[in-house]
Amino acid sequence: MSQEPSTINIRNLSIKCGNCNTYQTLSAFSRRDEWNVYTYECENDTCDPAVTRTYLEVPADLDEFARRDPGWRGGGRHGEWGDADGEGEDA
Repeated sequence: MSQEPSTINIRNLSIKCGNCNTYQTLSAFSRRDEWNVYTYECENDTCDPAVTRTYLEVPADLDEFARRDPGWRGGGRHGEWGDADGEGEDA
């Protein structure tokens, strides 16, 4: 029996601020070498983003969210896996 490769989907994660105890919102996405970097920030007047900003780094080859979501750079379309060039490939 073949085993599906492990993936990480940030839609299944919640990021909570340790300062104000509220959930942070995804505010930016970038790539760094073989990593996808998601930036989360609080949406309130309590926290200074420079102090409470959270960076979530996900290995690009395991990142289901960036590869499957057609709205993101490199995301796949019509059930395909995307790649870093924005071109889809069969899943």
